[in-house]
Amino acid sequence: MRILHLGKYFPPARGGMERFLGDLVAAQRAAGDEPAVLAHADPSSERIVDPPGILRCPVWLRLFFAPLSPLYVLWLRRAIRRFRPEILHIHMPNVSPFWALLLPSARRIPWVVQWQSDVEPSRFKLSLRLLYPYYRIFERALLERAEAIVVASPQYLDASAPLRPWRSKCRVIPLGIDPARLPEADAAKAAPYWKGGALRLLAAGRLTYYKGFDMLIRAVAPEPSLQLVIAGAGEEYPRLDRTIVRAGAVDRIRLVGGIDDATLHALMATCDAFCLPSVERTEAFGIVLLEAMRYGRALVASDLAGSGVTYVARQGQNAVLLPPGDTSAWREGLQSLAEHPRGLVLMGRLGRERCLHEFDIASVARRIRLLY
Repeated sequence: MRILHLGKYFPPARGGMERFLGDLVAAQRAAGDEPAVLAHADPSSERIVDPPGILRCPVWLRLFFAPLSPLYVLWLRRAIRRFRPEILHIHMPNVSPFWALLLPSARRIPWVVQWQSDVEPSRFKLSLRLLYPYYRIFERALLERAEAIVVASPQYLDASAPLRPWRSKCRVIPLGIDPARLPEADAAKAAPYWKGGALRLLAAGRLTYYKGFDMLIRAVAPEPSLQLVIAGAGEEYPRLDRTIVRAGAVDRIRLVGGIDDATLHALMATCDAFCLPSVERTEAFGIVLLEAMRYGRALVASDLAGSGVTYVARQGQNAVLLPPGDTSAWREGLQSLAEHPRGLVLMGRLGRERCLHEFDIASVARRIRLLY
């Protein structure tokens, strides 16, 4: 089957949507399908040569994390002519696929929408609240046109207001990862980042407003039994750095920036627990949680109502769930883990087993193929 994926970005660009799309395309190829991708160009892709099935449209402007390209409609028409897809698989949120609504050649193809997350009119970002009503007009038109909508968890589907009118064509298929993309890690790469004695906590992701890293820093800082490494780049880096300095915790809390994958995997393999302290449903699933589970790590995550995070991180099984944004509750929960570390090993083992059983990208790709 010939599939054309419309993604925001594509690896080596970093991000959960991008890693999932990269793994899915590889799994579809391995199964004998013919997937192609139209995504946006980004700085990480400038130094690579893509195979014939990958197209990257130039970006003229980035507005509130959204790449904008007036030429996208021409690239989409060209991709449809070249690849002759039988399915258009649209990964949302992303503004560029709205051009497909105006393109006759695109409208003749069945659409499957991969609903990665709602666009949350965030209480932290006034700009999103102001612009979302205009985005929503096109979003509704795209969902109306779609034959099917894939949602990664029942929790997210139940809570999603944008999807409510189209529940009848929504299908729950979880995201997945390719375990082969996450090889056994070289623990020596992580050794310089950890200090002896204290419980080793790792967090990773784009340093942005909804991730809750500032709260996590405040929770860890007063506790000498805890240490924390935060990996990732983003606009919040200067503010988080100042928070660490003001807390007097530079010896136990480190911002290490956008490190390479091998070092990140080594940190995952050697931490005691992986933390995801996000404070909004913008954190819709958490591919990074699956990656930590692949390395047998226990999870400490926000108990986000209506988010797929609670589908991946199960309280009492492979995770401890704590109230989002509650510094005191996080401090107490992490301190308790430091006092009772044996439970972390069991949670990590259960998480790894579940990751390999439920979230292997090959089985996810088979379920998507049945939907096609």
